[in-house]
Amino acid sequence: MLSFNFKLSATMPTNRAQRAPISAKTLSRSAGVLRLLSTVALLLFAPVAASASDAPPLNSRLDAIIKREVPENVSVSVQVIDLETGRVLMEKDPDLALTPASTMKVLTTAAALRSLSPDFTFVTEVLADNVRGDSVGNIFLKGGGDPYMVSEELFALTRSVRDKGLTEIRGNIVVDDSYFIPGQPLDENEKLGLRAYHAPYSALSLNFNDIKIVVHPGPRAGEPARFVADPVSEYAVVKGNVKTVKGDKPAQVTITKETTDDGREIISLDGVIGETSPTWNRYVNVASPALYTGEVFKEFLLREGIRVAGRVVNGQTPPSAALYHEHKSRPLGLIVYGLNKFSNNVMAEEICLALGAKIYGAPGTREKGIAVIRKHLLDCGVPESNFALSEASGLSRSNRLSASALVKVLLAATRDFTYNAEFMASFGVAGVDGTLKEKFADAGAKRRLRAKTGTLRGVNALAGYGISPDRRVFVFAVIANGAQKNATSFIDHADKIARAILDIPLGKR
Repeated sequence: MLSFNFKLSATMPTNRAQRAPISAKTLSRSAGVLRLLSTVALLLFAPVAASASDAPPLNSRLDAIIKREVPENVSVSVQVIDLETGRVLMEKDPDLALTPASTMKVLTTAAALRSLSPDFTFVTEVLADNVRGDSVGNIFLKGGGDPYMVSEELFALTRSVRDKGLTEIRGNIVVDDSYFIPGQPLDENEKLGLRAYHAPYSALSLNFNDIKIVVHPGPRAGEPARFVADPVSEYAVVKGNVKTVKGDKPAQVTITKETTDDGREIISLDGVIGETSPTWNRYVNVASPALYTGEVFKEFLLREGIRVAGRVVNGQTPPSAALYHEHKSRPLGLIVYGLNKFSNNVMAEEICLALGAKIYGAPGTREKGIAVIRKHLLDCGVPESNFALSEASGLSRSNRLSASALVKVLLAATRDFTYNAEFMASFGVAGVDGTLKEKFADAGAKRRLRAKTGTLRGVNALAGYGISPDRRVFVFAVIANGAQKNATSFIDHADKIARAILDIPLGKR
């Protein structure tokens, strides 16, 4: 590095009248010094052109893959990094922020595990008033945001209440979901309907806020089909007009539903099913998660022989209510395992709300949760220009993430011993389980990727960890965005890029 020391002489003239005339020889020498200084300044401050050696070593291979696999009208952001050295091996527009679809859950779950810890549990409380021995007045079921409250967990809670000696509820079952401000999915692509991924969010939820509708063929052609709702409760009335027809004609069933004045629902089925065709089932979301949970809780109480005089109603728990029982969820590490393996939107959104409530105080809101997730991105070294966050599941097209942003989150997780094992274990294993079970199942790719998928109409993404043919572990993210109308032919561009990367030896460590 060049340095220059300029020092004033103690006897240097400071008054114009004292200065001696400057000779031509001195002027010439000064001009030479100025030219030298100008040349040095240009060398020091002129932009430096990147040399070929500065480019990631395998970019030419990646460029060939993209040219072969991706149409020109599709935007892609790709980055692949050596896990051990941190060196970028290949990249294409790594900082281009695109719609990530469900790879957004990579960020949501990493932020949750780091902020709350893998052993964090959600608590659902049962409280009561006017307790008299084995009888209570009202009972309050207060949600704590458990995103994995399923029928088996609610039944275990009910058994624990029974084991405390409860035999009678003289008043109502009051369901309290005030820990969150309930929300609806953000889907700009289609109108919210009865599909499972359009289920609303609540601090008191059950079965990811879905009811399973099952249709069985009747005993013979011409007779009505049989149908059941699982779980059974008074929350929903299911009406059916499904006919059994000859042969093995697959079920063709239309489902509609309407909400009653008291917040319950009527689910109507219409269609046909072949007499030898397999059982047909669909998951239908519920409009009022807290009421749904309360009605199933009531059904379980009745099955356990506990008398319930009143109804299931919405309300808040008064400060005077006494704690009767608290039910702790499975640890967050196990909850995240199921969330990422099967890309559960409701779980992701409810974890986002729980993050907001835990870090910034109840009630939990999407905005509070997104603020926690945003901070995690910044902590991982992602500049704000590389992302925009709208919600936590990846359903919204307003989300924007770059490949480099996802890679930074993945790398940060590997370096944090407090949650990296649970985080990495939550991704689908190529050809084995989760959303990767049917992908990369051939012998050449099976078990060589642990990754999170992302799919929307016109969006295909994949992010996670892989191992090269020469046994180098790499961290990668591939996001492809194109026209939604070409979704059928578009859907697997990111998968194709990832598969091609798997075939590339990455060189010596």
